[in-house]
Amino acid sequence: MPAELNTTYDASIGPTPVQSRLLLLGLAFATGMEFYTFESMNLVLPDITGTLGVSFDEASWLLTVYSCALFLGVPISIWLAGHLGYKRFLIGTTALFAFATVGAALSPTLDSMLIWRALSGLAGAGLTVWWRASIYVLMPKQRRSPSLMRVSVGLYLASAMGLLLSGFLTDRLNWRLICIPNIFLATGAIWLLRRNFPELPKSESSRLRHTDRWGLILLATGVICLQIVLSRGHIDDWFSSPRIRILSLVSAAAFLAFLHWQTSSDNHYPLFNLALLKNRNVVAAMLIGIFLGMILSGSLFVLPEFLRNVDAQTHSATQTGRILAFYALAAATVRPSITWLIARFGPRKLMAVALTMMIGAMLLLYRWLTTSTSDGYFFLPLAMYAGCLAALLPSVGSGTVAKLDQANLLDGVSLYMTFRQLGAALGVALLTILIERRQTLHSSRLYEHLNAGNISTSGALQHTGAYLVSQAGVSPSGAYMTSVDLLSHSSRHQVEVLSYADCFLFMALAGVIAMCLIPVMSPFIAPSNLSNRAKR
Repeated sequence: MPAELNTTYDASIGPTPVQSRLLLLGLAFATGMEFYTFESMNLVLPDITGTLGVSFDEASWLLTVYSCALFLGVPISIWLAGHLGYKRFLIGTTALFAFATVGAALSPTLDSMLIWRALSGLAGAGLTVWWRASIYVLMPKQRRSPSLMRVSVGLYLASAMGLLLSGFLTDRLNWRLICIPNIFLATGAIWLLRRNFPELPKSESSRLRHTDRWGLILLATGVICLQIVLSRGHIDDWFSSPRIRILSLVSAAAFLAFLHWQTSSDNHYPLFNLALLKNRNVVAAMLIGIFLGMILSGSLFVLPEFLRNVDAQTHSATQTGRILAFYALAAATVRPSITWLIARFGPRKLMAVALTMMIGAMLLLYRWLTTSTSDGYFFLPLAMYAGCLAALLPSVGSGTVAKLDQANLLDGVSLYMTFRQLGAALGVALLTILIERRQTLHSSRLYEHLNAGNISTSGALQHTGAYLVSQAGVSPSGAYMTSVDLLSHSSRHQVEVLSYADCFLFMALAGVIAMCLIPVMSPFIAPSNLSNRAKR
């Protein structure tokens, strides 16, 4: 970091107290847009399918495309910030994200909406990376944790606002109006950042000032082809389809070529600093980040869809938003205590506790999901999820990339955030596949027992038919057909519930794998132990 930035900024002590508070508020406003929009889109996805006249699988591409764009946007944002300057990039990204979300909300077709979602994903990557990176760059080490905590609380509140406000707007007015708050958030963020973000000079690193064009092309090709394979594979019967086989080969070849190019001596400005893979903390951040992304994006994708489309009570957007907002408000309440807990017990122990809570929350949802689960059963798993979320993300950051020296810090953040967004993109795609495959499996198992020759089935049909004849005056033949239709509808509903419940079991297994990766992180050494070692 340069020694002199401007007349009001001293790199050794960071921004002034007033500047610091206003700067953090500006970062919270800017990144809060991304959190707000992410929650809103998950919540209103069923309404989008109805408005645009598309299937659920097609609508889920809105989430997949956004996650892919976030994944590709992380390394791009690191380069652009170094090329354009941190302040100019952050303000431009804020304006672009707000503009893209408005464009997506006004899109008349799915195709145009996908384009806007991809653009907002690229802009959102800059926001998700640079609110954290700005604090690492601008704040002295002793002020980083409190600054991260304050912005994190604001982001959880933005998530709660997204769930509550978008649900209200969808039910009372129109889901397309959910973009309006972003206009006000972007305006406030730009005003605050223009006046309080220091004028940092452009990066002197030649690697950050130049773009790895071939690296970007190869990485984009591999990721896009992989996402198409995952999203279309179950529809096109996987590798029996020539298109799926070709895309799979192209994806594998692109990833191999990307790895070769990143390590080649001819590549003077590689997209990623792979030399950091020698650091166990960076490796831990990458591996754990993949599974964290899968769990976090997957849970926030599956639960709203279950409440709005599958649950027998058929929750409205407002009701679903109220239930889910509980986790965001609980996380905002818990987050201020996490900094002290990390300093007291270390990130590895806190991560183990957080992942245990996460696994427990997913298993409770797996066991408690039925065709008529009462709303009260969701609050305990959501409270556990909130405690895990508030503790897990800062624990990973403080235990991994935060231990890097200042020169490698941005490269470490880039690797961690890239792989976390990769996990988020894979999570939505894999869960969409899982729902379809488990529906097929549960249907075959259930319908083996639902036939007219089965004594239980025959008895149920006769009982229902007799009730319809006596109470509704339906003819015996009509009563029998109606009974069959009712049984078929009930069976389909049960199959859907079992399939969604299996998604939470899948995420619990992902949490177990993530917990097994905690020992990769370097052990925590308390400050008192460090001073004792120094004396020796």
